[in-house]
Amino acid sequence: MANLDEFLKLKLPPKIPSVPARTRRKGGVGGIPPRYNKVMIKRVLVVIGVALAIGAAYWLIAPLFTEVRVNESLSDIAPDAPKTGQIADERATEVSMPEIVRRGTFISLAGHSAEGTATLVKVGEKYYVRFEDDFEMTNGPDLFVHFGKNGAYTPEARLGTLKGNIGGQNYEVPEEINPSEYDEVWVWCRAFAVPFGKATLH
Repeated sequence: MANLDEFLKLKLPPKIPSVPARTRRKGGVGGIPPRYNKVMIKRVLVVIGVALAIGAAYWLIAPLFTEVRVNESLSDIAPDAPKTGQIADERATEVSMPEIVRRGTFISLAGHSAEGTATLVKVGEKYYVRFEDDFEMTNGPDLFVHFGKNGAYTPEARLGTLKGNIGGQNYEVPEEINPSEYDEVWVWCRAFAVPFGKATLH
């Protein structure tokens, strides 16, 4: 019998002391209480949210207080154009010479300032919209150049992102867009869905 008792003592593992239920409930990751973890997660999320809000506000508001000057010339799209940058009103005999198709003057819209000249130019078989050197408007976020008609911009007739709010700049008309179908050039703010300026082409 003594031998049996000694045998059982050798085979049975040592008894592990139990942990009270209250102690187990308090334990969290790394011994940190779960409630504390939740507070820390909330604080981190708040910090991330504030950082994102500040970044978005800067992206939306900062352009209103900055100027972006562009100095593109007519020779950038027509190397054989006159050095003065003036477009001849008569039809050019050489395909590389620019031809005025229509032009118009920008007006201000939705409380924004816009002025200057927009010209539809044909060089060879390609069309361009040129903002002349006198172009100037209020800067803003997410601005795009579009064609439009009947007093409304056309979303699918987009020519590109506005390169700057001051100075001469050229926009090539994509081949899938027929400029004869439109009689307006718009600068549209996609972020706020408002116009900044419009030029009616004549």
